[in-house]
Amino acid sequence: MLSKNLSTKIVNQLNDCWHGDIDNGNRILMGYFSFFGETLNYENSFWENNGASKMWKEKFHCFDWLKDLKASSTSKSAPYAREILKKWIKYHNSWSPLEWRSDILGRRISCLLSNLSFYFSSADSQFQKLLIRSLCKQGHFLVKNNLQDILGHRRIEGVKGLIALSSSLETFKKHRQNSLKLLIQEINDQVLDSGCHYLMSPSKHLEFLITLLDIKNYLATIKIKIPQEMDYTIKIMSHVIKLFRHPNGTLAKFNNSNHIDKKIIDQVLVRANFKAKKKSQETYSGFHRISSNKLNFIMDCSSPVIEDIYAGALSFELSVGKQLLVVNCGSPKIKNKVLKNALKSSAAHSTACIDNVNSSNILNNPNDSSRIANVWSKLYQKNNSFWIDSAHSGYKHYFGVIHSRKIHIDSEKKIIRGQDSFSKTKSHYRNIPKKYFIRFHLHPKLEVNVTRSQKKALIKLPDGSGWEFICSEPKVFVNESIYIDDKQKILKSNHILVKDFFLPERKIKWLFKQI
Repeated sequence: MLSKNLSTKIVNQLNDCWHGDIDNGNRILMGYFSFFGETLNYENSFWENNGASKMWKEKFHCFDWLKDLKASSTSKSAPYAREILKKWIKYHNSWSPLEWRSDILGRRISCLLSNLSFYFSSADSQFQKLLIRSLCKQGHFLVKNNLQDILGHRRIEGVKGLIALSSSLETFKKHRQNSLKLLIQEINDQVLDSGCHYLMSPSKHLEFLITLLDIKNYLATIKIKIPQEMDYTIKIMSHVIKLFRHPNGTLAKFNNSNHIDKKIIDQVLVRANFKAKKKSQETYSGFHRISSNKLNFIMDCSSPVIEDIYAGALSFELSVGKQLLVVNCGSPKIKNKVLKNALKSSAAHSTACIDNVNSSNILNNPNDSSRIANVWSKLYQKNNSFWIDSAHSGYKHYFGVIHSRKIHIDSEKKIIRGQDSFSKTKSHYRNIPKKYFIRFHLHPKLEVNVTRSQKKALIKLPDGSGWEFICSEPKVFVNESIYIDDKQKILKSNHILVKDFFLPERKIKWLFKQI
């Protein structure tokens, strides 16, 4: 039970509605904190000489892992959580640039306040006073700072923390209206009219939607009317999720999208009350999805976002039933900056490039603004046939070239036809193109072999069914690739490669066909 002098300060107990990871909770109980493939032992210099990566520290100091510890459901879980919190307050209860950054602060406050029933209610009054004092100190800093230290997609986490504070603690009720104004501002700034998150990243889109659902839960707990703008945004964002989702339940790997567990995605759609019927073709903010006769084709025809540039213009992913066939390599959450940049490149996507130069400048050089691809496209349908016409200007000022990609999908015959071409422009350009490269990355579970004539590639899916790849060019190659799996492991895979010397107006035709 709460002690009397504190129960007046906590006016509402919020609830964390998301299921925790029992396995991770058990590992934490054993003293092992593992985030993004990096593990630290609680007993070994955990607080004073922590040499973990920035990503690991961000994850730990958000306290998202509390729900995992709660899910372990042992008598040791709550006391262990209190022990860690006491240590955190001892070492981190004063301002520091990372631990007190507004988005991390907002997430930590939200997690602590929405899990009070787990670790707080059964604690002694001394711990309760210690935690409330710390929460108030953190909360006052968050309010005073007014999110001035963060930009872009991170701001919604700070808003969530402000709303959690004003919903749960008496002393912060006076800040509720300002917090709701900030919420509407972030919705307007971050969600496009189509319902797609501005970063065009499937996982970032889902994370923003999860945050809105949490805020809606907080407001419902205190019986505050849900803002109409938020309710509408939840509805349209849940519609977009199905565009990004393969039939096996995973999200497509576009624009720094990281793995999110299929069970969480299902939970999100249930909580968002998503009931829309599946359509054979849909378009949102430049993304096209075609779903017909067990073929699921998702193509990125959106223009890159300067905040986080990926050179995947006109790339696509293809699945057959629940089996992934053509993919992009994915985005790792690791310390290796070289690998991170490599996986942002055009070569790491199922698209075409010239001389292995990226279609957009992924290093975001402010002196090279011309190297951001402008992408345009159109989707057509007639019966069981679909056409996508698309192009981008990423090479216009670099090579004097426009890359065009035409797609035709015959879902009845299960044929995907493509045509890549490079047309010359009258623009001034700095380099002469020498070779083109077209890559189709394959999922690691597939088997692929090139015929002796090198005219085609034969692909075997996990269920034993076969597909073939045929191209208008003299030779087809199969080279090694990598794929970031659901557990952030780097798996060996293959990609089909078509390459040759560059000729203006040349049309390279290819197709995938079930055999």
